[in-house]
Amino acid sequence: MERKDNVMKRKMLIVLLTGVLLSVSACSNSSSTDASQSDNQKNEQQKSDNDNQKNEKQDEQSEADQMEDDSDKKEDQTAQEDKSAEITIYTSNDDATAFVAESVKIDELTPENIVNALVQKSVLSSDVRVLKCEEQTVDGVKSLDVDFNEAFGAYVCSMGTTGEYYTIGSIVNTFLDVYGCEKVKITVEGNTLETGHAEYPGYMNRFE
Repeated sequence: MERKDNVMKRKMLIVLLTGVLLSVSACSNSSSTDASQSDNQKNEQQKSDNDNQKNEKQDEQSEADQMEDDSDKKEDQTAQEDKSAEITIYTSNDDATAFVAESVKIDELTPENIVNALVQKSVLSSDVRVLKCEEQTVDGVKSLDVDFNEAFGAYVCSMGTTGEYYTIGSIVNTFLDVYGCEKVKITVEGNTLETGHAEYPGYMNRFE
């Protein structure tokens, strides 16, 4: 009888140990599952944080690019606006006894626009064109070479002595002032300007 009791006790002990082992195994699996889920959550959170940082950097770069584009546009617009210039042109007074200075604004500082300004003030005819305008240094003096088309020569030749004087003088004084030179030579199609009243073979100073 006693032996039978011992066998029963052993069986019960085995059952208890088996239950304990199963319980421990279940806890271990649960812990492992929880740890795995926790790791997955951490990885997802880290990925989300990385994506957010990447998006923030992209947004910052986009804003920087936009600011740079806006700055370039403003610089281009400013450069275009800065092309306009205010110059002083000379004409004769009403009784052709003196020169009169007048400030005018042109779109861009070019010989063509200077001539157009003189045309608008009736100093030159509308068919006059400037063919060349080059700065030179002659005998250490800053000088200017201005070449006109044949229409200019014909226009000047059609004038009287006084009209010729003030037309040539208005051109000379205007170009000297605009380019900051001391002397200017005027030619027609590369040749010396000759009228029925005078020849202009060399460099001329300011007219008074």
